[in-house]
Amino acid sequence: MKKIKFLLLILPFFFLHCEKVNIEGPSLNDIYGELDILQPFKIIGDSADFSTGNNIYFTASFSKQVDWRIRIQGDSSGSVKIISGKSNEINQYNSLWNGSSTHLPFFIAEDCNVELTFEMHDDTIYNNLTINKEREYNNGNSVLISDYENGFNPNFTGFFQAGCTKQFTIGGAGQGIKYLQQYGTCSWDWLIGYIDYHSTFWFDQQELVNDPNEVYFNIMIKGDSTISSVTNLANSLFKLEFYEDENGDGYYDANTEDRYDYEFDVDWNGWRMISICYNDVEKLVLATSGGDAVRNPTMISNVRTLLLANPESGFAKADVDFLIWSIGSPILN
Repeated sequence: MKKIKFLLLILPFFFLHCEKVNIEGPSLNDIYGELDILQPFKIIGDSADFSTGNNIYFTASFSKQVDWRIRIQGDSSGSVKIISGKSNEINQYNSLWNGSSTHLPFFIAEDCNVELTFEMHDDTIYNNLTINKEREYNNGNSVLISDYENGFNPNFTGFFQAGCTKQFTIGGAGQGIKYLQQYGTCSWDWLIGYIDYHSTFWFDQQELVNDPNEVYFNIMIKGDSTISSVTNLANSLFKLEFYEDENGDGYYDANTEDRYDYEFDVDWNGWRMISICYNDVEKLVLATSGGDAVRNPTMISNVRTLLLANPESGFAKADVDFLIWSIGSPILN
């Protein structure tokens, strides 16, 4: 009888300690449960002034963990920001927005449409917000070369082939409202045209840091993915040339000073930000009888942008906007 009583006493203890404490994997409710909105989708910080560091965030809560996505699109700019996550709650920590863009162009001061959608669920929740002032990308960690908002600086010299176009344009810019169109066809040369952005005439005159690992060149380029019927490749080739004035006389001497080149195909549609760490500009054009083969950002006296195309390929196009140096990270980091 004592043995039976002893067993009766230890059985509950046995079952309690055999119970699984942690359940691995998603709950059945998260997999099969209905999606209910427990707290409505709200915007906190509407009418933000992003230029002063204001932020916007979103709130909502759900009956289950779910993959959600917030899509913000500017009514005027067409810029898009995507914020996504997996949780049963949207809050300040997983939805904070500082006015940046996922897809260019940049946002401007404008009204925006907002959509909240869910993976594996058809529900879509709509809202809207207002940007009183757009985010300012030119700050203490940047050196602006040109954004064309004050027109094209005539001190930026260059050359375009006969029949090819360099055209200042208003509307549809990557940043602000103004940008520079570049396009044309040249049947006798690879060069469509080039522009020299001499450092003496950069919009900002503060000096770059001299660590090439910390200095990034950023430029917005708008492509149209023109494909050659001859080569079946993208027609537009873009090249960047960085000239260093190593003796500080205000003049680049190809015999004694270094130049660094970087080139790439423009094989996309619409605006894209190209950001290059100066230390990654691998192609060194060695001086004939001198140069130190050391990247010195503070010695850059000129940035040349070139639009090139195979003369057998036909039409090429690559518009540009917002040429800016950033310190520490790419401008859209």
